[in-house]
Amino acid sequence: MDKIRAFIAVSIPDEVKKVVGEVEDDLRQAGADVKWVTPGNVHITLKFLGDILVDSVDGLVRALADGLRDARSFEVMLAGTGTFPHGRRAPRVVWIGMEEGKERLAEIAGSVEETCFRLGYEKEDRPFRPHLTIGRVRRGSGNLERLREHVEKVEFKPLKLEINRVNLVRSKLSPRGPAYTVLESFTLEQS
Repeated sequence: MDKIRAFIAVSIPDEVKKVVGEVEDDLRQAGADVKWVTPGNVHITLKFLGDILVDSVDGLVRALADGLRDARSFEVMLAGTGTFPHGRRAPRVVWIGMEEGKERLAEIAGSVEETCFRLGYEKEDRPFRPHLTIGRVRRGSGNLERLREHVEKVEFKPLKLEINRVNLVRSKLSPRGPAYTVLESFTLEQS
């Protein structure tokens, strides 16, 4: 049985990718060992599916089209940076956050989660936290306190992002990093 690695996400436009690159360049100055996400690959993950059967893709596409049928487009405001986990524990993920519109995005993610669960995919046990992952801290990295300080100080002008489509994406891993292919795109109704 053939399998592919897949996830469901919202893509971001080029002007946001440009800002992501600038923020990453700024944060590199901390000297921490972070695998920075190529700006062209940054997206908002709604649901990570993992390895799925190729034969299941058509059913998944039909179910997602049905689950997203009444969803309307909207805007979110990208602003601020942070790390997961929060608090005193060593950071593992560096992200750009969202302000306005994140509740609507959480509703879309909830709809995607329910649709996938009905098809037999495992339900996520953590609450959905809308963000753009821009870096993953490698184990044993030094300069984590400097990284935290840089993350807290980094500034960029808040950016509006229109959420008008949801994509089912194939992820093919390689030593050069992942390559993404949109398998299906679901357009959200204009508000």
